[in-house]
Amino acid sequence: MKTYLSLKSIFLYSESSKTKFYTEFGSKLNVIYGPNTAGKSTLIQLILFAFGINDNKFKLVKILSENIFVRLNIIIEKNGVSENYIFIRKDETLYIKDGNSKVSVFNGMGANNSVEHVKLKHFFSELFNFKLTLESKDGIVPAPMETIFLPYYVSQDVGWVYLRKSFTNLDFYKNFREDFLDYYLGIINDSDKEEKKRLELDLQAKRQQLNFYITFEKTNEVISDSIILNKALEGKGDEFINQISQKKNVLLEYENKYIKLSNALTFSSQRLAVVSKVNRNHNQQFPGKDPCPTCKQILPSKIQDVYEHYQEENDTIKLKASLSEDNKELQSKLNSLNKKITELREELNYENKKFLKYSDNDITLDDFIKSKANLVLDKSIIENIGTLSLEVDALSEKLKKFNSDESLGFERAKKNKIFKNYYQLNNVLLDVPKVEDDRFNNVYELSSFPFQGVQLHLAVLSYHLSFNKIINDTKNIHRLPFIMDSVFKEDIDGPNRERILKFINQNKPTDIQTIISIADSKEKDPKLSHYKKAVFDKETHYILIGNYVDKESLLSECNMETFGKIINDSYEIMETV
Repeated sequence: MKTYLSLKSIFLYSESSKTKFYTEFGSKLNVIYGPNTAGKSTLIQLILFAFGINDNKFKLVKILSENIFVRLNIIIEKNGVSENYIFIRKDETLYIKDGNSKVSVFNGMGANNSVEHVKLKHFFSELFNFKLTLESKDGIVPAPMETIFLPYYVSQDVGWVYLRKSFTNLDFYKNFREDFLDYYLGIINDSDKEEKKRLELDLQAKRQQLNFYITFEKTNEVISDSIILNKALEGKGDEFINQISQKKNVLLEYENKYIKLSNALTFSSQRLAVVSKVNRNHNQQFPGKDPCPTCKQILPSKIQDVYEHYQEENDTIKLKASLSEDNKELQSKLNSLNKKITELREELNYENKKFLKYSDNDITLDDFIKSKANLVLDKSIIENIGTLSLEVDALSEKLKKFNSDESLGFERAKKNKIFKNYYQLNNVLLDVPKVEDDRFNNVYELSSFPFQGVQLHLAVLSYHLSFNKIINDTKNIHRLPFIMDSVFKEDIDGPNRERILKFINQNKPTDIQTIISIADSKEKDPKLSHYKKAVFDKETHYILIGNYVDKESLLSECNMETFGKIINDSYEIMETV
């Protein structure tokens, strides 16, 4: 199911100057009009600002310096159920009140990489079921918030010249155009993109390793030479290695036994030291003569106590004697074992030197040993080639469930064809010259237009209406108000202005609001009156900015009797703890 967002009203209030702006929005076409520099674009940018977009915040520096807050009353329709939301943005804090009166606060979201801004992006992703991911230097990451609004916003400055440039820094992402279009045109399941990318990178790495091993195995002369060396001294070399290996195993056994005996001697010596100390203390604690070491009282002198004293003394003496004998025996074994270890090490060293001097046809056993190591490497390489071949086949099989380059190209070609039909039809209505080159007709190839002046403006308008129409055909894509700022350029004459407005009025989306801004510099403009009668529908809603005289006249004096209730309600929301 699609999720729809529509604007009910916007309210601005300056705490410093006690000024305000308020307007409601119609459900169809909304025309924002007023003289140049009155604040039409500022109003549109404040709508985006209230949703948490920081991209154009630098253009709002002056009005934000007046200590304002922006309040949007909106409606979210999801799964056929409508719910009222209130968004209030003040400086770097955003308050969102939902239909259940729950207030969510995002405090400190002035930077797009802040924790609060990331939380807000997650909030919108949940709200709109938005799952677009993009590839950055850190891998596959959730798309920035601007991409949620990008298909529905044409900015005044660059939106009428370049495509997908109404927000900045999006080209930072690799393959942004293709991923953005694929998502909004419903070509691939974006939730699988991360897994697909991971499999592709893994497959690429495995193939590189496989190619390395195959090339190394084929071209390395050391390994081929090692095979020859191994055959030359195979019998004598194996005999030498077996002798050395057997003696080293015996040496290792001796060394392990030596360690165990050393530990046993250490333990026995520690026990002897403890028993000796106990015996010395015991001799100073005779019943009836010596004091208790703790309470300093003379120990009792009953016959039983005297008997136990002598019995303990005898036991200690016997234990000391037994431990002393054990220590002698352990030390003797250690000395004997140490002698064997020394002799065996010397024997191994002698035999090693003797065998390494042995040669046959100028091939020494030293060469033979090195060749053995290379042959082990060769065996490992062959095993790795086999393992990697199986892994490459398995990864290739897993990737088959994703769109192949061929099937992806086929799906994109179908979308190109649908878009081209919409786009060329709109161009005919706008009298835009026909161009046969697919670079200027296919949605996946279009990035610039072969036109200038009015024709460029009309071609961009045709593109945006066509793109909006084709993404409306995509299932589960959220729908936001379609905003086109400054649909007139200064060099557009009267007939073309009327053509533009007629085209927008007749081809605007039917399922969402459309908001446009036009310049109107006279208080009683016969053209505007003419547009109202000859161009726009009766359902069109008009929003006047300024008083036709002053520049930057978006805010005006606030009547507290009229707006006191909405101001107090806004503060209550912002004071939620």
